[in-house]
Amino acid sequence: MAEGRRLLRVLVKAVEIIESNWRNPVMSLYFNKKDSAVLVIDLQKSVSSDKDSWAVEDYDTVLKNAETCIDACREADIPIIYAAYELDPNGMDKMKYEPVDSTGRPLHSVRGDKETEICDEVKPEIDDVIFTKQKFSAWYGTKLDIILSNLGINHLIVFGIWTEACLETTVWDAIWRDYQITLVKDACGSATNDMHKIAVLDMANWLYGGSIINSTELSKALNGQDYKVWHFEKPAQFLYTLDTVNSMYKSLDDRISFQ
Repeated sequence: MAEGRRLLRVLVKAVEIIESNWRNPVMSLYFNKKDSAVLVIDLQKSVSSDKDSWAVEDYDTVLKNAETCIDACREADIPIIYAAYELDPNGMDKMKYEPVDSTGRPLHSVRGDKETEICDEVKPEIDDVIFTKQKFSAWYGTKLDIILSNLGINHLIVFGIWTEACLETTVWDAIWRDYQITLVKDACGSATNDMHKIAVLDMANWLYGGSIINSTELSKALNGQDYKVWHFEKPAQFLYTLDTVNSMYKSLDDRISFQ
């Protein structure tokens, strides 16, 4: 009799678990967390919204969304890697035509300046990886290849600034090295939102094997909730004109598929 009651309780519990999973399913993730890493591009103080020629439009929002991504990825034990644009004060490692002052000192991102530091909102932690770069792409002349090889990474979650320059060149170089890319579009920015949107559409057109997602949707995905993400299907999908940039950028969300 007692054994029968015990079996009944076990069966009731099993039914409850099955019903819970049916009502609140854990959504499958479209990438493998074990071979993924976050790559943060140039989220530094020298490009804050009040800095004239280096200003990024809505930089506070970009940082807030980047913080959402980083927090979610930390919780999921995904490595965080920071790339920071940093130049020698004497200009010894700058690009040949990098803007400089009358003494030859670069006009921004100078090593040792407080403004060159990564922003406090997305400040690295002790176990994070940080490396510097002197070109737009995070791959050119850096140790990024070595870092990713040692970590066994095949998939990169990428965001940062400038979308059409440092971020985009980094994405192209990653694709040419056969990495899969997830671009978090609302955690990226440029001097104007239009510049940013055009760059995102350019990447979407050729993002072989890649995906585009928003910061809140990435957080949901990593927490096993329903989420939405756009996946690359074919080249040149967004044949935009200046009149259609905004609508096509928005369509990245409208076309997003539920996982």
